[in-house]
Amino acid sequence: MEATTPGRSRGLLWIIALGATTVAAYLALLGWDQRKDLDVVTGNETGPYEAWQIIGLGLVVAALAFLAGRKHQVLSAVVALPLALTAAFAVIAVSSPEPGFWPIGALLLALGSAAATTLVAVIGRSTASHRPA
Repeated sequence: MEATTPGRSRGLLWIIALGATTVAAYLALLGWDQRKDLDVVTGNETGPYEAWQIIGLGLVVAALAFLAGRKHQVLSAVVALPLALTAAFAVIAVSSPEPGFWPIGALLLALGSAAATTLVAVIGRSTASHRPA
């Protein structure tokens, strides 16, 4: 059996912590709001999310990616954040009464969050000291 290195264990802990925090933020900001809003004047449906919910989740995920980058955990962030976001989205989308095109949304969320997480984590890494923490 191969011995676990401290760096590998630290990376795994970061992945677990980032993933759990991301899912908690997703559920706190988006998970409770599943009802679409109907404008009685125009008859248009919007939602289910308000702009502040999406912006809030984006800020939390960006802060997590930046922090992980500063702590030299770019790869952990790139693995954990998009995976957790996509999984949370997919679970809620599948259980909704109108699943619709959720696989396309999940794919776009995975690709977009992976790109954004990579960018923000690399920016965070560039602001960190040169010694791993």
